[in-house]
Amino acid sequence: MTEPNPVTKPADERLRVAVLVDLPRSAQSGGHVKCWERLAHAAVDSDLPINLCVYFSGNAPDEILSPTVRLRHLPPVFSTARLKFLPYVPDHTDLASWHPALARELRAFDVIHTTDGFFAFSQTATKIAQRAGVPMVTSFHTDTPSYTRIFTRQTIEKLTAKMPWLRHLLLDTLDVPERQGRAMEKRLRQHVKTCRYALVTREEDRLLAAEQIGTARVPHLRLGIDKKMFGLHRCDRAGILRDYNIPADRCVFLFVGRVDVGKNIYTLTSALEQIIAAGVPAHLIVAGVGPAREEVQRRLGDHVTSPGFVAPDELARLYASVDALALCSEVEIRSMAGVEAMASGCPVLVSRNSGIAQLFDHTTAMQVVDSGVDCWRDVVRSFIEDKQHQQVMRDAAAEYGRTKLAEWRQVLAEDLFAIWQKSFVEKEA
Repeated sequence: MTEPNPVTKPADERLRVAVLVDLPRSAQSGGHVKCWERLAHAAVDSDLPINLCVYFSGNAPDEILSPTVRLRHLPPVFSTARLKFLPYVPDHTDLASWHPALARELRAFDVIHTTDGFFAFSQTATKIAQRAGVPMVTSFHTDTPSYTRIFTRQTIEKLTAKMPWLRHLLLDTLDVPERQGRAMEKRLRQHVKTCRYALVTREEDRLLAAEQIGTARVPHLRLGIDKKMFGLHRCDRAGILRDYNIPADRCVFLFVGRVDVGKNIYTLTSALEQIIAAGVPAHLIVAGVGPAREEVQRRLGDHVTSPGFVAPDELARLYASVDALALCSEVEIRSMAGVEAMASGCPVLVSRNSGIAQLFDHTTAMQVVDSGVDCWRDVVRSFIEDKQHQQVMRDAAAEYGRTKLAEWRQVLAEDLFAIWQKSFVEKEA
């Protein structure tokens, strides 16, 4: 009689995995949240032996997707929403170092998966992993150190608007934004050291993680796509021009995401402002909300349409119908918008500093743009004037989407579940 393998779970048992996303969940949430929502739905449709619970920060009721997949919400202990002096926070998170309710629940799981290395969920998970021996893995989703630099600078500039001496001290003498950024990088390294595996997308994140736990424990993590929702079949150019009141002779660009300094919207706005003033027929659709939305509308006038939050189904129609996606953010780890655009046959103009183009093999579906208003102005204008180049990029996007992009179920099974299983097996061995 063959003895059961002592380091694998019995066939009738499921691997119990807790995924921690220390962000509030809503229809307007960004790619970090949306990624895990879609992976949870993929788990419902899969035949993987998994019992998955994805934790979010907030007071909403739990969402039971299936008997084995749940979206759980836990109220924050100390949310950044309490810090009323902050002029703007892109996404609120929990600054506490310990979350008692989460701690009680994590002991019941076989594997813990963190999605940041900084806030209450991940700090609590680290302690539980050490005390209870639960293996922990992590994945990189948001460049928190870079965002810390950007928004620390913005906060100081606004709070010291009438105190130039203090602004000079904090920004120029003490360089507080850079200090804060480096502190976050240190915390990230410390967190990665406590994990068995770190799933990454960018090369710089791979190098950081490999320094802490070794190259063999830093696998690649892809972004998935719903090819039924996003694709060339969603093209409705005439309908988009009609519904968004756009003249037919304009080249239409799409911006997707938070409308704020972190996504570099002011650079894109200035570039388009100059192009429009020169009589070039350009139009921008801004799909998102944020503090810069009104200024963009004021500066671009009737050459911009700003519908605010756009539901995924309508976003799919936009991707497939506009002329290009303007991915101007210089701080990205991955880009759900870029993936959805290429799956829809939409060319992408992407910031070189973001590093996004290299994640997609420098496909000709993406054109990199150097930093600064002048560079964006010149590239956008050249794109508008070169119809042949537009078609080459459009064809490349369609081909890349068809042959290279994975669906969410593939990402769950091949990138994530395989690592969760390894972590459990190593712990039991």
